[in-house]
Amino acid sequence: MSKKSLIKMTAMAAAFAATAVPLAASAEISGSLAASSFYLWRGQDVSGGAGAISGSLDYSHETGLYAGMWTSSASPSATGGEYDLYAGFAGEAGGFSYDISYWDYNYPNDDVASVGNSLGDIVVGLGFAGVSATAYIGQGDDVDNEYYTIGYDYDKYGILAGFWANDLADPEDAGYAGELVKGTHVNLTYTPVENLVFTATKMVDEEDGVADDLMFNVAYSFPL
Repeated sequence: MSKKSLIKMTAMAAAFAATAVPLAASAEISGSLAASSFYLWRGQDVSGGAGAISGSLDYSHETGLYAGMWTSSASPSATGGEYDLYAGFAGEAGGFSYDISYWDYNYPNDDVASVGNSLGDIVVGLGFAGVSATAYIGQGDDVDNEYYTIGYDYDKYGILAGFWANDLADPEDAGYAGELVKGTHVNLTYTPVENLVFTATKMVDEEDGVADDLMFNVAYSFPL
């Protein structure tokens, strides 16, 4: 068994362990629905300008264990449609927040062999006093990809910089909906009311020299 397969199986086992805990006052099941003007992913419009509808179903326990599923009408795959499974552990200590999880990305309508219908990330996040940092370590067999973010939120405003550390699979071979530009991007967000987010995003350092225009995205979500 490969190391990546073992990591994936261990993470999924954690998800099953979390859901096996008896549903009591210490556990919670929640869901959400959201709509956005396009699928904004790591500073990219990967839905080709089309709007996206998404939803989630989550289970969380007071111990910090959680598991869930997120699905979208659009995806980075040109064939559209995506669902993600995830499991993790999150909490706070001394003013610091932490979150470690495994995400399994699935594109059920994608027949392109290089994508393989499924990719994954180990995600590690830390936060303190409005500052956050997150690392996404790619685990797909056909992908050598790492992505890092650092951000700051204050009241209704936020700024986030994202950095590509490795190349993703060739977009032309992988069947993505749009051209992926690797490099560094910056997101500026404004949340005037709860669950409504306006985002301006710009690629500021393109590895391939392709200039990306400033893009504006609006998203609204509500709990179920």
